Amino acid sequence: MMAGFSREVARRIFAEELKSSNYSFRDGEDQHQYAPQYLLTPTGAKCNRVFIVGTLTEKDDIGGDTEYWRGRVVDPTGSILIYAGQYQPEAAQILANMEAPAYVAVVGKPNLYQTEDGNIIISLRAESIQQVDKATRDQWIMDTARRTSERLQVLKGVKPVSVSSGFDTADKVSSSPIQDAQRAMEHYHTDIEHYRQMVIRALSSLRADLSESSTKVETETADKPEAKIEQLQEAERPVAKRSRSKKSESLNGWPEQEGDEEVETYHIGRKS
Repeated sequence: MMAGFSREVARRIFAEELKSSNYSFRDGEDQHQYAPQYLLTPTGAKCNRVFIVGTLTEKDDIGGDTEYWRGRVVDPTGSILIYAGQYQPEAAQILANMEAPAYVAVVGKPNLYQTEDGNIIISLRAESIQQVDKATRDQWIMDTARRTSERLQVLKGVKPVSVSSGFDTADKVSSSPIQDAQRAMEHYHTDIEHYRQMVIRALSSLRADLSESSTKVETETADKPEAKIEQLQEAERPVAKRSRSKKSESLNGWPEQEGDEEVETYHIGRKS
C-alpha cells in the first residue's frame, strides 16, 4: 500500500443493493493510480471495501495452472459471487478448505465488469473469509438493515447534483455523506420504497427463522417437559440479544459494532 493512504473501512451492504450498483470513482484531487477507488450504491453508501455475512452455497476452483476460487454467498436479498486467488492466499486457502453450505463473513473489494452488450457484472475480490455461526449472520442482517435505513432517511431530504447516467467512472470526486446521497439519487433515481421493502424482507427472514426454530424445538422436545421449557425460553428471546451474547466468541475477538461506524478490514484476518 502506498504511503499516505489509510486502510479503508468495510461497509455493510445487502447483496441486492450491491448488485444494483454501477457508479465508481476515485476520491479527491489526487490522480495517482493508487488513490482509493469507490463504488457508490443506490442508497448512497460509498464503498472501497464491503463486509457481507451469508451462506456459502457453492464453490469452484476455476483456475488453470494456479488455484482461483469462486464462491457464491447468499443473504436474505440475493447472492453475490466472491473470488480469491494467488493475490489473496489466505482467503483462497480458507475457501478451498471450507465445505458448503456454511455461514461465512467476507470482506472484499467490489469489482465491476462491463460486458460488450453493456451489462454490469459485480463481484467481490475477497480479502478475508471466516466461517461464523448463525447468530453472527443474524446480527449482520440487523446491523445492515439499520445502516441501510439510515441512508434511506438521508436520501429522502437530498437535492440531486448533476451526474451522468449509465455506467460511470469519475475522477476528482470529493464527497460527504450528504453529497454521496445526492449523487446516488441523481445517478440511480433511487426508488426509496423499493429499498425499504428490501430491508423489511431481510428482517422478516429473521422472524421466519425464529418461528421455524420454535416449531422444531416443540416437536423434538414433546416428551421432555423440562427441556422443552428451557429451549423454548431460549428460542423466544429476541434475536438481537442472543446474537450479542455470542458475538465476541464467534468472531474471535472482532469488536462490538454498537456505536462503531463500520467494521475495519483488519479485524477479519491476520494483519499483512
